[in-house]
Amino acid sequence: MKRLLCLPLSILFCLLAVRCSDETATRRLAILDAAERLLPTDADSASRMLAGIPQPEELGNRDFARWCMLCGRSTDYTHADTLHIHQWERAQKWIDKHGSPKERAEVGLFLGRAYAEDREWDLAMQTYTEALHCAKEHKVYNVAGYICTYMADLYSFKNMPDEIREKYAEAASLFTKAGNLKSQVYAMKNLATEYAFIDSFLYAKAIMKKADSIASTLHLQRVDYNIANAYANIYDLQKRYDLAEEYYKKAISLDAHHGMKDSIGLVDIYVASGRIDLAKELIDKMILRDSLNYLLNELYVEIYKSEGDYKKALHFNETCFDIFDSITIKQNKANVFEIEKKYNHLKIQEENGRLKNARQRFLIFFIITLAILIISSIVFYFYRKHTKMQLHCQEEKLNSMDKECIEMAVQLSEARHSLETIQENREENLKLQQKILFLSERYKELQKLRLENSVIYKKLLSISAKLQPNNNKPLLTNKLWNTLIIELNRIYPNFHSSLYEQCAGLSEEEWRYCCLHVLGFDGNNEAVLLGIIPSSIWMKRSRIKQKLGSNLPKEQTLHHILVNIFLN
Repeated sequence: MKRLLCLPLSILFCLLAVRCSDETATRRLAILDAAERLLPTDADSASRMLAGIPQPEELGNRDFARWCMLCGRSTDYTHADTLHIHQWERAQKWIDKHGSPKERAEVGLFLGRAYAEDREWDLAMQTYTEALHCAKEHKVYNVAGYICTYMADLYSFKNMPDEIREKYAEAASLFTKAGNLKSQVYAMKNLATEYAFIDSFLYAKAIMKKADSIASTLHLQRVDYNIANAYANIYDLQKRYDLAEEYYKKAISLDAHHGMKDSIGLVDIYVASGRIDLAKELIDKMILRDSLNYLLNELYVEIYKSEGDYKKALHFNETCFDIFDSITIKQNKANVFEIEKKYNHLKIQEENGRLKNARQRFLIFFIITLAILIISSIVFYFYRKHTKMQLHCQEEKLNSMDKECIEMAVQLSEARHSLETIQENREENLKLQQKILFLSERYKELQKLRLENSVIYKKLLSISAKLQPNNNKPLLTNKLWNTLIIELNRIYPNFHSSLYEQCAGLSEEEWRYCCLHVLGFDGNNEAVLLGIIPSSIWMKRSRIKQKLGSNLPKEQTLHHILVNIFLN
């Protein structure tokens, strides 16, 4: 009964655990859906929502890959940190099998960026190359253009100018095929700047002229700023300071947020062209906003050196060293912090993995235990049912035997009564005697069969068959003795009276032994049941046989005497 009660409780616990897990998974998926809808219009909010998903590593492979892709796309609009390499590698495994060509190219781009951030240049280039091949093969030109742009950035770290120009040119071509005019303009601007670095100004200006014409159709202030900034840099490299000044001023007017770089470039022009007063005036305005800017203090050094004021030049030179040291210390701290952050993340990942494995092991153990409990309960139920059926069949069989014995006893009594009343007809008398003999034999067989099918007979047979070394205690308890005597009196109702008529001095212990002996057990089995040695059994039988009378056949055993004389 207790096992049957544990079964529904275990199932209920399992259902509650599954429900809690489902609620957490549902909440994560709801956040993913909301972030995906919000990403095109509010990338910052979408990025915060994605960062706030609890334990994203516990997501399934499909949803985890989706989370990684949304995080990667959000970094194009925000300054969020790139995910760790192992996260992108897990996402790539699933997307390579189940994702679209665009997703396979995108995940290669994001994984390459992660490698590049960790300065794994060779792995980054290999990943970019494979992703670019996939993108171009499936005509995903926009993603292919971005891959070429990042490959050009990677070549700049390796100081490979020819490859840089090649990739910017390829990126511009791919953006043209994709219809992404804004990115095409940026790629052409970068390409023109690279040509200006090698003094190919005519080619650089020709590219810029084409980029400027495309930008004019977009009417985007950010694009116009980048065009003006590129023109200013090109003319600065060409030492055409008048045109460079014009475009620097135009860039400053278009984007005040990024005006510091252009203002510094303008100061460089003033210094190079000998207009020191304008340079100092412009620097003085900027230094009020950012007194710790390294480039501004370095410009002061150049200005005061050109004026011959070496004392002030030395002062600003020392300030530059202090700023440089401060920047170096901050960068080192940032690098240490980043390393610690990655280490802690990996430790958390390992701990989460360990906990996940432990939870999986517990879940497997729980399921196996629950399955064993269910199977055991089912087996126990059918065993009980089978046992009850067997007991019921046994009971019906015994009842049928009892009923047949009663009928046989009635028939035998009637036949004997008829034999007493019919004495004249010899033939009829002979038939009745034969019938009485047949009924008597059949009655004895039924009684014997009824005894051998009784519960007490099978119980004692089972007990006597078990070997128990060094056992000196009787296995037959008072309860078993009483059950045996009651069963024997039910099957052989005249056994007790006929035995005591023959031998009134029979003791209670001897009477009980006679009840045990009629079962037909071996002497060794009887010795086991009574907890005595076998030789005591032979002495007990001999003593009871002597008490029953000297006129009994000596060659017959006690069992034969009891069964053939006293039981009937």
